[in-house]
Amino acid sequence: MLRNRNDEQMGRAVRSWSLPLRRFGAIAVVVAGLAVGVTVYAATSAVKPLGPASASNPAQRMSVVAVIGGRPFSPTSPWNTPIARNTQWFETALLHTHRDGPMHYWVGTGNAIVWYSKPTDPLWTFQMPNFIDAAMNRNRPAQTISVRAPANLRNGGDVDGVLVVVDGSRYYEVWHATVNPTTRTVTGQAWAMGDFVSGPGAGTVGNNDGVRASNFSWAAGLITGHDLASGEIDHALAIALPAPLLLASANSHRPPATAWDNGAGRGPIRMGSRIGIPAGVAKPSGLSSIGSMMFDALQRYGAFVGDYVGGDWPMFYTDQNTVTPQQVAPLYEFWNYGGSADMDKIAPLLRVADYQP
Repeated sequence: MLRNRNDEQMGRAVRSWSLPLRRFGAIAVVVAGLAVGVTVYAATSAVKPLGPASASNPAQRMSVVAVIGGRPFSPTSPWNTPIARNTQWFETALLHTHRDGPMHYWVGTGNAIVWYSKPTDPLWTFQMPNFIDAAMNRNRPAQTISVRAPANLRNGGDVDGVLVVVDGSRYYEVWHATVNPTTRTVTGQAWAMGDFVSGPGAGTVGNNDGVRASNFSWAAGLITGHDLASGEIDHALAIALPAPLLLASANSHRPPATAWDNGAGRGPIRMGSRIGIPAGVAKPSGLSSIGSMMFDALQRYGAFVGDYVGGDWPMFYTDQNTVTPQQVAPLYEFWNYGGSADMDKIAPLLRVADYQP
């Protein structure tokens, strides 16, 4: 959850302890056509998979980004960089155990919506405020920006009201976005912008890449329809940790995070930490196809801690515009899978990279 050091109201978590009623910040992402002749799709369109992006083929790179769910950011971005072979891994029981038994992992299927705009879509006026906190690497003076986006643009609809728009190769993120469809204006309380094709999406010292608490972009680390269609998650994942796991104190972050959470976290794991599965660890038996993809992604890329989440469980995120809840249900709905969903089999293998929490 996004917070400035002196503003505890910013990004305050909605905490509902009842499993079916957990509420989390919702995200809207809008992507504009990035190359002439590239077909883009509205929010309800079917996914058309493409192969993995190639750093040596810029045209393919642009096409992948312009299609729903394509992998964003530079090939050298933290999100697209595999785990180094010499990585040291450290155990912490908090990743595996909960006060009532094993630690379960949630997948947020109602948090991110990716919209694709077209060159014929209307222009919107984004009236962005001052968002400056040097200690937390946030340096966004007020700006007014013209952005092309669909006429039915909206924010994610929950208390965080986050909206991410990618127009051309630039992206713009707004926290607590208010969308006025009559005047076609967008306002908000915090914002970021960057390069969606060649930027890092995380780790920029001196300014925020996005409006997560870590300064990560909300467009990064999602499970997408492109991932499912291609049969692999070819990037790192974003994960949010609950209070018992996340360390929330000044300067408690580590790269690629450039800020920390100012909330209720009382655990040992730092914002920006990479959580993953060491190389050579065997894949558990009995995984679904999405579970197998998840294992592979966590072993090859890992997941970066990018946010705080209310409730009891760590949470991954999907793009709800291209991934249905049913498609990822085997990952976390243990109550429908004999008490053991895919993440219940994977979680005991998770470790923290590079330091002992």
